[in-house]
Amino acid sequence: MSIVTISLLVLLSIVLIVILTSVTKLNAFASLFIVALLLAMITLPDKNVVEILKEGFGSTMASIGFLIIFGAIIAVVLEKTGGAISIANYILSKTGHGKAASAMGITGFVVGSTIFCDSRLFL
Repeated sequence: MSIVTISLLVLLSIVLIVILTSVTKLNAFASLFIVALLLAMITLPDKNVVEILKEGFGSTMASIGFLIIFGAIIAVVLEKTGGAISIANYILSKTGHGKAASAMGITGFVVGSTIFCDSRLFL
């Protein structure tokens, strides 16, 4: 397949993702997965796409899976116990109500760090 054909397929895939998420209101993860699977089946007709998917996803989960799971657990605990609200109120008290947007950004960074701890660990 030529580079032009693959480029057009990628652009078409982006358009399809936008249509699936905005028009049909399909979940973003499901849209990305479906379009990526279709693109792989079109561009890799001689290869076993399911085996490639299993190998890639399996190696990713083997390396960072537990970090993602534990980070998500901490995030849910912060949400259910009210810890996230406490953190937000503390940061808002330090920045002042005039800088509520900055406080919200800082809160998102602090609370979101539990979910994205795997990427920070690698950096």
